[in-house]
Amino acid sequence: MKYLRSVRGRMLCIAFVPGVALVVVALVIGIFLVRQAIQTRELAEDTAGAAAGVARTVVSLQQQRSEAMRDPDHRAAAFASFSQRIDNAVGSLRELARTAPDAESGFQQTTAVQLLSIAESMDRADSLAVAGLDAGTRRAFALAVGSYRSGLTQVSGQLTESGRVLYESVTRTADWSRLAAAEEALAAAEPLPVTEAVWRTAAYDVSQQLGVLYSQQSQYAVQLTLDGGRRTLAGALAASAAILLFAVLVMLVVRRLVARLPVPVVPIVVPAGGRAIPRPRHAVSHRAVAPDPRLMKAVLDGLRRS
Repeated sequence: MKYLRSVRGRMLCIAFVPGVALVVVALVIGIFLVRQAIQTRELAEDTAGAAAGVARTVVSLQQQRSEAMRDPDHRAAAFASFSQRIDNAVGSLRELARTAPDAESGFQQTTAVQLLSIAESMDRADSLAVAGLDAGTRRAFALAVGSYRSGLTQVSGQLTESGRVLYESVTRTADWSRLAAAEEALAAAEPLPVTEAVWRTAAYDVSQQLGVLYSQQSQYAVQLTLDGGRRTLAGALAASAAILLFAVLVMLVVRRLVARLPVPVVPIVVPAGGRAIPRPRHAVSHRAVAPDPRLMKAVLDGLRRS
């Protein structure tokens, strides 16, 4: 029985090694995927915080630029300084979009950055127009207007369904048409086709709608990254649980098979009463045996008679 237990124990140990290996693999994969999911969630949270912070910074710098450009002596310097600072802020978001965890999240974040840049170009042109155009600033105004209009047309094909609906609602409004007419007249140094109050109202409404379009796209990109992190975490837990369950099942099956394994064992029976154990007839013994005295006496008697 000791031999039987020894054989089964060795076979269980042999089966235990791959089972432990599967458990270790499951733990390693699970820890790796969980860490990746946590990093993805932290990246999404950092992106959301950075996007909100940059948006607030851009709005604040735009307001400061408009106020600084009221001074004719420092108008050009203020425009260049604040525009450069805004470009740097937008560029930081562009760099953050390149570190997205997957291609789809990076694409959506890049689209949001493009919308923010478009809104800035629109506000840049508007600040130049409000400050007053001359021969030097009219060209910059025309370039800013062309930049935000062509950029908005180009990015429209990259928007989500709700984003395209909002884009259509922006570009098909009366405010958009009035603003476009006013901008064309200003670029050509012609009188405004609408009153200044109507022009300012249209510019304000279009600027607000472009800001909403950026906010919606940015929130969608962040939510997409968060959903990717949740899916990664769920997949990590599911994969780890599946591998652990498989390892446990393998060990249970092997244990049952080893328990049923027939192992030939010769039992050793100890008889009761202190009697000697009967040996088989064919058994060969190498122990010295004393001669039988009765046999010796019979041989001597036969010799005497002869």
